[in-house]
Amino acid sequence: MSSIRILCILFSLTLTYALTQQQDTLTAYEIIEQYGFPPGILPKGITGYALNRETGQFAAYLEGSCSFTIESYALKYKPTITGVISNGKLDKLKGVSVKILLLWLNIVEVVRDGDDLAFSVGIASANFGVDNFLESPQCGCGFNCNKLNQIGDVSSI
Repeated sequence: MSSIRILCILFSLTLTYALTQQQDTLTAYEIIEQYGFPPGILPKGITGYALNRETGQFAAYLEGSCSFTIESYALKYKPTITGVISNGKLDKLKGVSVKILLLWLNIVEVVRDGDDLAFSVGIASANFGVDNFLESPQCGCGFNCNKLNQIGDVSSI
C-alpha cells in the first residue's frame, strides 16, 4: 500500500472522528437550531438527547416532568420528548401538551414558516413569532422566574 494512500485513510479516519466528537458535544438546543428552530421551544434543563440524523428520529430528556405558564398558555413536558425532526419541521411530536380552555391537548407538530412557528394540536394550530422563543423557559415559572425571586427578596428585607 502506498504511503499516500495510507495518509489519505488516516486523514479520513481523523476527520470522521473529529466530526463525531463535535456532534457528541452539541447540546439539544444547538441541535434544534441546526434544523431551523430557536432554542426556546425546549425548556431549560434538558439533560441529554438522542438523534438519528438519517431518519430524523429524536428524543430529548428532562430529569422529570416540567410545567409552566406563558401568558395564558399552560404547558407540560414529559420527561421524554420524542418526534421526527427535519429542516423547519418537528413531526410526530410526543411528550408536550398545552391547556386550551379546560382540555389538555398534545402538540403534535411544529412548523417554521419564515419568522413564525405554527404549533399544531391536530385539530387546530396557532402561530407565534420565532422571537418569542429565543430564550428557553424554566420549569415551574416559565419566564417569570426573576419576578418570583424578586418577591422572595422583598420578604427577606
